[in-house]
Amino acid sequence: MTYLDNVIYRRLNMTPPENCTVVPRSTPVIAFGRYKTAPIATVSLNPSYREFQLVGGQHRFQTLDTLDVCDYGQLQKGDCKKILDYCERYFERPGIPLDWFKRLGDLLGSITGKSYADGIACHLDISQWATREVWANLNEDQKQALLEHDLEVLKDLIVHGPYRAILLNGWKTAKEVFRILNLRPTRVSLRKTYTTDEGTRKPKVDGYYVEVDSLLGAPLNRRLQVFGWNVYAKYAGKDSLELIANWIREQLHDLNHVEAEAN
Repeated sequence: MTYLDNVIYRRLNMTPPENCTVVPRSTPVIAFGRYKTAPIATVSLNPSYREFQLVGGQHRFQTLDTLDVCDYGQLQKGDCKKILDYCERYFERPGIPLDWFKRLGDLLGSITGKSYADGIACHLDISQWATREVWANLNEDQKQALLEHDLEVLKDLIVHGPYRAILLNGWKTAKEVFRILNLRPTRVSLRKTYTTDEGTRKPKVDGYYVEVDSLLGAPLNRRLQVFGWNVYAKYAGKDSLELIANWIREQLHDLNHVEAEAN
């Protein structure tokens, strides 16, 4: 197994932190989509509890019950492969609602002309545990408990994965990822706050960008572009997402190469 395989297998055997509203008997969502081959990775906060609700009698992800094991320490290599198979085929399995990914998917399409299902991108989170409470409603102790090991896993995925571009959804995500990777991005003002003639308030939109060929003192075998922005895609207006998409598309100098890798 590769170094990254070992990291992921160890992560799957970890017990969830207590009192963090982790969905009972859920398994860690290492990724949504083809994380081993996708040239782009979008990153957000953590999976929704809805990912472990049945859809037409179908499970979106494996659970301890579907795997017929009592606890995480009992997961064997075969169980881990089943968990990761569901992760990799998330966007390809029929009948899986993709409501949460609608806005990020639109952004991705505006940048590349392709979708998650095409293999152009996968999605990662700063915490791999699905929680009943949304991230904003968790207290700081709960967030830190969830991130204690998960941020390290995300870091290893970025450092040792195939990604040429990382897209960080929202300021909270961007701040954590830039911190763990020890990166100092350049801030770009995409739009200042203003009020239209009709009285509609348009929020400030900032971008954050850095390009590197090494991370944490180690050389990469590729150029890596990391983009972040301050608004959360799910709640951002279409005009804000268009600003972000146009900015990224202009900067993404390896777009043709990125698209070729996904085919």
